[in-house]
Amino acid sequence: MKYSRLFLLLSVAIIFAGLLLTACDNRIVDPLDYDIALMTVTPNVIYSDGDETTFATVRVMVKDSDNYAVFGQTVQFRTDMGYLQPAEAITDSSGIATAKFHDGNAFGYATIEAVIGDIIESRQVYIDGVPPQDVSSIGFDISDQILINVQGTGGTESVEIVASLYDNTGQLINQAQTVWFELLSAPEGTNINNVGLNDSTTSIAGKASVNINSGTHSGIVTCRVYTYNLETVEISAQKSNIVVASGIINTVEFSIGGHSTGVDMGSGMWKVQISALLNDIEGNPVAPGTAVYFSLPDNPEWASVIPQAYVNNQNAQGDSLAGVAYTFLNYNGSYTNETINVRIESGISDIFEGELVLPIQFPVIDIAAIPLHVDWTIYNNPSDWRDHSVELSPYVEITIMDGQNNLISNQEIIFTSTLGTPVLETQFNMIPTNPSFTPAYSGMTNENGHLIRYFRFYKYECPPPVPPLPGTTTGTATALILGTNTSNQVTITLRRYVD
Repeated sequence: MKYSRLFLLLSVAIIFAGLLLTACDNRIVDPLDYDIALMTVTPNVIYSDGDETTFATVRVMVKDSDNYAVFGQTVQFRTDMGYLQPAEAITDSSGIATAKFHDGNAFGYATIEAVIGDIIESRQVYIDGVPPQDVSSIGFDISDQILINVQGTGGTESVEIVASLYDNTGQLINQAQTVWFELLSAPEGTNINNVGLNDSTTSIAGKASVNINSGTHSGIVTCRVYTYNLETVEISAQKSNIVVASGIINTVEFSIGGHSTGVDMGSGMWKVQISALLNDIEGNPVAPGTAVYFSLPDNPEWASVIPQAYVNNQNAQGDSLAGVAYTFLNYNGSYTNETINVRIESGISDIFEGELVLPIQFPVIDIAAIPLHVDWTIYNNPSDWRDHSVELSPYVEITIMDGQNNLISNQEIIFTSTLGTPVLETQFNMIPTNPSFTPAYSGMTNENGHLIRYFRFYKYECPPPVPPLPGTTTGTATALILGTNTSNQVTITLRRYVD
């Protein structure tokens, strides 16, 4: 009985040991039967960051001669640069031993070896000198509006656009990064780097730049810049305040200084400022600095113009205006009110011409009434409207001169009076109620700067006599140079001796 029980226990132990040995493919076997089936190092580039932030994971798979994974086998790790943690590891149930490789402040290619007995397998890892920076944001360096001009206008036709790349701490990305620029909208012909509407570049020290070049039209440019972070997520920014501001000259509007703005140059000559407003086809002022050339195509001998000028130059007061070029015109005051042709050329477009009227400078009015009085007597007592005689319709004679006593012709004069009516000689016998009777309130000086205007007075405007004195009053006739504040007046006395 005792032997039977012993035999039974031995049989069970043998069967249990056999089951234990055959239950799993992972076995501890004789070293002569194993091999390193696989060795990996990921990633194959790490950075010399001086700490354990970045590392490579080393994995070694051990199998026996029957291609079964070996469990519990010690694997030694060695390297000629940096260090491994741990220096040796035991395979797990899948036959894999794992270690971490750190840079140890080294730089260059490191060889990592896995050793089992006489079996050695190796792999290389590159230790880079700079740890990777990930792009967190990107932005344009200039937030203000940027102005460029249409090609060929003589102004700034190209501008460098710079974008900066930052990590999550706000530091510039030091490593080279591919950055793309594209124009979402732009006037015709506007391009990046003379390539097209998009182009790429490589950042240097966190900065990426391209050139935006203008085309043939003006308008708004919208530029987008973008790149990708380490997880291939797009990082972008957009700038919409780039303006192609000025095109080629399409219209020119000439202007001349007003009356009494000239400079007395003596000998009857005046110097007055003239200007030209130059706009492109969109109505925008052309580029500052655009050279222009003034001339007088009719070549009058009594006038000249300073030819050289440029857009946005300063006027006589030291001011400038977008799209405007200033210069000076010299002329003899005797030709005041004459029309003069002015021409402008820029070298990049057509020739433009305009007409200017030469303004009067510091005008003076000489005025006189002949006679200075009107008398109604028993011998000179027509009806109120039949003022045939000079005595009842005195005339006012004026002479217009400028500040250098040049006689001014073709100058419009406005007449007013407190009594009576300014009339033409042809209206002396015209009844005031006639529909054709129109007071002659205005007139033009002749070639000698002279103008005569008659004033028709009426007896009822003068009070009746109070014997022994006549009824008396006065009327004031005023002459005003149109468009100026210059005027002069004369007083005419009215005396009435009869009812």
